[in-house]
Amino acid sequence: MNLFYSNFNNSDSDIILDEIDSKHLSKSLRKKVGDIIRITNGNGLEIKGKIIRLGKNIKVNVINRVKHKKKDLLIHIAMSPLKNPSRFEWFVEKSTEIGISEITPLITKFSEKKKVNISRLNKIVISSMKQSNQFYLPKVNQITSFDEFLKLNKDYKLIAHLKNNNRFNKKSIGNKDKIVVMIGPEGGFSKEEILKANKEKIKEISFGKNRFRSETAGVFAVSIINNYKNL
Repeated sequence: MNLFYSNFNNSDSDIILDEIDSKHLSKSLRKKVGDIIRITNGNGLEIKGKIIRLGKNIKVNVINRVKHKKKDLLIHIAMSPLKNPSRFEWFVEKSTEIGISEITPLITKFSEKKKVNISRLNKIVISSMKQSNQFYLPKVNQITSFDEFLKLNKDYKLIAHLKNNNRFNKKSIGNKDKIVVMIGPEGGFSKEEILKANKEKIKEISFGKNRFRSETAGVFAVSIINNYKNL
């Protein structure tokens, strides 16, 4: 059964769907009044409800609720925006499907692009969350400079670059409940940025000898962290 999204409260007895999901339900899936559908609020809550009104904004009456447990490990990728926006969007889409928790567009010395469309990225994470049958919506942060990110984010962080031999493995994760991986643009991080990270005691890691595109490195990091955590 398809999963839909609405930003509803736990106490709501009726839920109104947006125009996109309403159109998909009525036109593509040909749902009718009385049919049962599943909806999540992106905060762990899943409901089954009965359609009680069709139209531009379908109305659903809640039948039952299930609260899903949060993941044991939250994964946050801070990555430089890419020259081709579609490649960054691909990273957002695929990492959401795999199980990312938070995304920060990170401006570094060698970033070729300084802006991202946050509204579009939020639409992508909603679509990917529904498609992959998940119940927690990844958080997309506003664009942040490298220095500001080091100053404001106090979570356990790793910085990935090719100029070190610290192979990324299960020990890199340890028993943390949240992990941040910083990934640079195609040109990598500057020497100054790596030194700043060292001063903050951020661990340097390498994904191996292969040189990944930034978006590939981001998806690889999310996938491998999930894999290590489940071993």
